[in-house]
Amino acid sequence: MARGAGGGNGSEDGLAKAIEIVVTPAIFAAAGFGLDRWLGTGPWLAFSFGMTAFVVKLLVEWYRYAERMGVHEQELAASRPSERRGIQRDTDLDEPASLPTGVSLDADSSVPDGMAPTPQPVDGPTVPSATARQHA
Repeated sequence: MARGAGGGNGSEDGLAKAIEIVVTPAIFAAAGFGLDRWLGTGPWLAFSFGMTAFVVKLLVEWYRYAERMGVHEQELAASRPSERRGIQRDTDLDEPASLPTGVSLDADSSVPDGMAPTPQPVDGPTVPSATARQHA
């Protein structure tokens, strides 16, 4: 089984968190119930203490989760390849054997970024398209 950061496995940690989320508000609600009986205020302190403890406990767990995920994302980002496409140009591509004649992976300086160059005919005369003949 996978071990968590604290040395325990994930299911034990999840069970401990679940019990903690339930038991903590129950303890606060019991304290509120005791104060309600002593002050004669009804169930309002028990309810407010229990709900406050529950909301605070959920917020604490949310921030702990966000912190763990931030660390995890940083570790993943550090292990990613540095090149944008993940291609090692010097080792992964053999340009003369894998690309057609006259085609290169180098950027064309005459074409603005984000636009593909217009393909030029290689051989033979230009034949008008069928739609161009209909409108003529």
